[in-house]
Amino acid sequence: MNIKFFLKFVQLPILLLFTGCNEDFKTEPSQIQLNRNIFSTVQLYSNTLNKINLKDYFIDVNFIDSVKFLDKNLSIDSNAMVKLDSISECNFISYLEIFKNDQVFHIPVKSPRDQLLKISFKSNSKNVFIKGEFTNWLNECMNFKDGEYIYEKYVNPSVYQFCFVVDGVECLSDNYQKVPNGIGGQNCQIEISSNRVRNPNISFYSNKEKNTVFTSDIKDASFVMFYNNQLVEFFDTTEYGIIPIIPSNNHADNVTFLRAWAYTDYGCSKEILIPYRGGYPILQAIELPKNDFHRQIIYNVFIDRFFDGNSFNNPTPLDSVLPPAQYLGGDLNGVLSKLKIGYFDSLGVNTLWLSPIVEQDKNAWGFWKNPTTKFSSYHGYWPISFTNLNPAFGSKEDFKLLIKQAHDKKIRVLLDVIANHIHKNHPLYAKHPEYFTSLYLPDGTLNTEKWDEFRLTTWFDVFMPSFDHEILQVRELLSDSLLSLINDYDLDGFRHDATKHVPSSFWKLLTYKIKKTLKNKPGKTFYQIGETYGSHKLVGSYVNSGQLDAQFDFNVYDAIMKVLCDDASFKILVDVINKSLSTYGDHHLMGNITGNQDKGRSISYLGNALSRNEDAKTAGWTRNIEIGDEDVAFRKMKIMHLINATIPGIPVLYYGDEIGMPGGNDPDSRRMMQFQDLNKNQQQLLKEVSKFLKLRNNSMALIYGTLEWVKVQDDVLIYKRIYGENEVKIYINKGMSKAKFFDTNKSIEIAPLSYKITLI
Repeated sequence: MNIKFFLKFVQLPILLLFTGCNEDFKTEPSQIQLNRNIFSTVQLYSNTLNKINLKDYFIDVNFIDSVKFLDKNLSIDSNAMVKLDSISECNFISYLEIFKNDQVFHIPVKSPRDQLLKISFKSNSKNVFIKGEFTNWLNECMNFKDGEYIYEKYVNPSVYQFCFVVDGVECLSDNYQKVPNGIGGQNCQIEISSNRVRNPNISFYSNKEKNTVFTSDIKDASFVMFYNNQLVEFFDTTEYGIIPIIPSNNHADNVTFLRAWAYTDYGCSKEILIPYRGGYPILQAIELPKNDFHRQIIYNVFIDRFFDGNSFNNPTPLDSVLPPAQYLGGDLNGVLSKLKIGYFDSLGVNTLWLSPIVEQDKNAWGFWKNPTTKFSSYHGYWPISFTNLNPAFGSKEDFKLLIKQAHDKKIRVLLDVIANHIHKNHPLYAKHPEYFTSLYLPDGTLNTEKWDEFRLTTWFDVFMPSFDHEILQVRELLSDSLLSLINDYDLDGFRHDATKHVPSSFWKLLTYKIKKTLKNKPGKTFYQIGETYGSHKLVGSYVNSGQLDAQFDFNVYDAIMKVLCDDASFKILVDVINKSLSTYGDHHLMGNITGNQDKGRSISYLGNALSRNEDAKTAGWTRNIEIGDEDVAFRKMKIMHLINATIPGIPVLYYGDEIGMPGGNDPDSRRMMQFQDLNKNQQQLLKEVSKFLKLRNNSMALIYGTLEWVKVQDDVLIYKRIYGENEVKIYINKGMSKAKFFDTNKSIEIAPLSYKITLI
């Protein structure tokens, strides 16, 4: 080993303990069982108290002897919390050390990167507020100073949209850039630049001995690496780079992970994430296990609207409900029939997300005035039982058979579940009304649909009591009922409805119980993805080792729609994706959606049959919404599918988006799935979507590769994903004219509303 070269490239305090390269790490796998086998990184903030709950990382915190950060011992309080001091002294990437006798585990820690945001606004009014992405679009006060209003807040470097509210009216300022807000109007925009410069690049390749060799483009860059949640202490070096020494006692057949960063005094690289098996890096996607979270491609099956496999269980139509809001007959047998004939296999899907299947109230509820109608419970979000199944969808035996058949095809099954509310006819509401929040606010007004103002207590409707999760008995009851579903049906994950309306205390308890259950089921994993509309910071607050694995990235979806519908610059999309990467991590598991049940159909927006500034729900009830300009719409829909399949995160298809089903908002976005008589455009879209998904499913670059932007223009976007020596490059032209440019000394032409994919 070239020790001089080694010390030059790997500047870690732990090197003082260096004694040789053959010493093995001592691990305790049973004590680090996680939903995924990677500790989430701790992001420090400079303007707040930084505390870490060790229960988020370890099932049993009693085994912990001591904790260190920057070689300083930390005290552990009675709730297993530690406070990180001296954050100004840490490198861009450092680590928390957790000790038990001669064992040590490491949690990556990122130094603070937040900076002061300052916005000014001149007004003669005494009633001035600001709201934006940094306030989760809630009004916040501005301070009046020296003749103008000032707003200051520490935020992470990024691009932020906002507006002012003067005397209750939203307004903008000419002092800030104006951009489309996605609903037909505009917002102000401000960019907070990072103080990190000359961020080093980090790359790797596998040599002929199958060792992983890391390099950086900056000569004096330092490296920090973690394997199986432990700091890599020993390296070998060559003239080409450094080679981490993987402990031989970790060469089991199960998949583990190596994480690596390069950093200097001025900046930090992106994270490299490499799955290992048998002591060597996995270089081919086919070597990944079927339950690998990063390889998931999720298909949202809206059960009642998918396929009728058993007409005998169809409910009797309700008199006060118009046809679009009735049960239409889809059921578990219908999903099973499509599973058996290989619909999902041919599409390239390996994970099914099923809409809620528990028993529902059978009456008509809600109200729509034009045309006048109530609604049935076909959607599954009005539960009157925690575990009994909706007979309209099938029996327990039907569900078990569906899951078994899916598992036989190596397809995972996620179930949509509700922890925020029940229907008022649920027996629990009569038995324990004290378990629920009040329907009325202190001023006597209804606490309904207060999505942001009272997000933890609001009711979705007057017949949907919202749980009071501050009550321990409520958290225990709900988490135990969800555990029973896991145990009864061998589920592979949950999609959690209304995540932001439930406090973190519940998600922490549920996740802890799931981890404890998985400890006794070797090889079993469980993926949890939530639904939250809001800022990156709010969405990200629920995504970590102690809570959920992911949420749907609605912000990326909204940015895609701005780019493809509003003709906004690709820079808007790049800014949002960069914000997602910096918030959730370079290798996050967030869901990249093509649409969802609570929005108008994407293709109807893309073809301009739906306007972005109209009420899509009203439109769905009052006119027949199709696609509009089909040529443009289907071309743009292909671009959306391509982006979702090739950026970091998990592709999530809303049923019917693979063929371009049109429609307004709920219930028009929930039409019966079309399997027959597809026209030419639908057939071509289906073929392209299948090609994209299968490409992703078989490419380590698209599953675990880092993302690099090559060219970002108004109408042209070029980016690539890199994993070792494997590279996938994407060229997109959303413009209405041919795009010509040079790339790597080659002349490239991309037709209007088209794309190109190259593989290396």
